[in-house]
Amino acid sequence: MADKETPKWRDRFEVLAPEDHDVLEANAAQHEFRGRMSKEDSEERAHQDYLKDHAIGSAAFHYLGMRAATAANHQKASKQHGEAYSLAMKHLGLNPLETPPKEVLERTKDIEKSPYKFSPHQADDFFAPKLPEAPKPTEKQKTLELVEKLKSLRAPNYK
Repeated sequence: MADKETPKWRDRFEVLAPEDHDVLEANAAQHEFRGRMSKEDSEERAHQDYLKDHAIGSAAFHYLGMRAATAANHQKASKQHGEAYSLAMKHLGLNPLETPPKEVLERTKDIEKSPYKFSPHQADDFFAPKLPEAPKPTEKQKTLELVEKLKSLRAPNYK
């Protein structure tokens, strides 16, 4: 990552992706006009909010990873997740040894960003129970079903 230049917003603040500039601009404008802050202070606050949001996401991701790796008895992965979780919690000003805050726990419910997802093994098909195939309808049954459908489409008789 030393070869790549980190994208920056306003040539001062590091961001993860250039697409985040619009969100930062909107948040800075909100702080400036609604919060009656100076332009520099509003930009600083928008970036701090941005970092906090990503720290919560990072803590949630690594919290799940740490728990899953511990359950799977993968000490090295658990330790790595634990160290990253600790850094994110410390950035938030929280003790990583205490129960995670509500914001972090809410982010753990996001299944799409979970570090561990189920993927089937290629041999699973050998062991899945075989269900009997449903009998195919005969021509007579198909015709009777079609007649019933046509009857239901018929206009009602009005007297």
